[in-house]
Amino acid sequence: MPLPLLCLLAPLPALQAPAPVNEAQAVLEAARAKYKSVMEARDAFVKGGKNSKDFRPDCAKELAELETRLATETRPEVRHALLVSRFFHLVMAKENPSEAFQAQVRKEVPATAPAWSLNPAMLAARAEEDPKAWGPYVAEARAKHGDPAVRSLLLFEFFWERLDAKDEAAWKPAYETLQSEFATTRQAKQAKDILESEQKTGVGQPAPAFSVQALGEAKTTYTLASFKGRYVLLDFWATWCPPCRAEMPGMHAAWAAFKAKPFDILSLSFDRKVEHIAPYRAQAATPMPWKHAFIEGGFQNPLSVAYGVKGIPKPLLIGPDGKIVANGGDLRGTNLEKTLEKFLGK
Repeated sequence: MPLPLLCLLAPLPALQAPAPVNEAQAVLEAARAKYKSVMEARDAFVKGGKNSKDFRPDCAKELAELETRLATETRPEVRHALLVSRFFHLVMAKENPSEAFQAQVRKEVPATAPAWSLNPAMLAARAEEDPKAWGPYVAEARAKHGDPAVRSLLLFEFFWERLDAKDEAAWKPAYETLQSEFATTRQAKQAKDILESEQKTGVGQPAPAFSVQALGEAKTTYTLASFKGRYVLLDFWATWCPPCRAEMPGMHAAWAAFKAKPFDILSLSFDRKVEHIAPYRAQAATPMPWKHAFIEGGFQNPLSVAYGVKGIPKPLLIGPDGKIVANGGDLRGTNLEKTLEKFLGK
């Protein structure tokens, strides 16, 4: 049975013997136990009708304990576990790890360290957010980590990110490796589903017909035909989705630049409750002054299925003739305005 975390934080002698494997594992098990309790608290928060984006886990006690232990611990394998656990707790607490701490992790913890089995998704997220600093490190973990579960998850995330960027030279080998070396994993199946879904909404494909009620306007219905002769950006999103919220500055800038053109935005919310949308739009920075609809059931809604939505944000640009003219990474970040300018002019 793993030792309690508080026991692990007791002062150690100045001369330390090699750490038993189970001591490093105990640190990771304590982190998993904390994660379980946080998820239970989050579920209760959401069941109470609140928005998951407003849930703030309290990890202060655990973070303080990890700092205390790191101040005296010298054994590499235990330090690896402590550093990765601290990283994990910061992510759970929705705190952004400092650049200095991230650099320390990359320096001290090998990319192939067993501690990353705690949550390899942290690595995938960092590689996407800061490819210059984390890209080579995560690439090593993706290729050489001893835990197949770590490799398959990192490979899957890399496949999806490169697919969204339309980088076939990168996503295709990743996909093939998933299907050959990790064929029985959930990630291999997900990759196959995502690739098939993307083909439903590829450039040049006719956009599936839809009919949705306008948010807050009971007598107004938006259909594909409503936008005939105009470009419309379909924006599948939710207030609980951090990457969706990260796109908002670019979305607002694009709207300001192109709203006078034959152009519309229709944001299709996957929020758990329609009531969660208005408070977000009431903020000065995110009024989202374009068209909206609420997609009840989110990913299970027939409209979402028709458009092959496996993850959000998912932007699609539909042309005046009802065909898809752009999608994925071409409509995210700084690429959004560049793509719109291509079709709408300056």
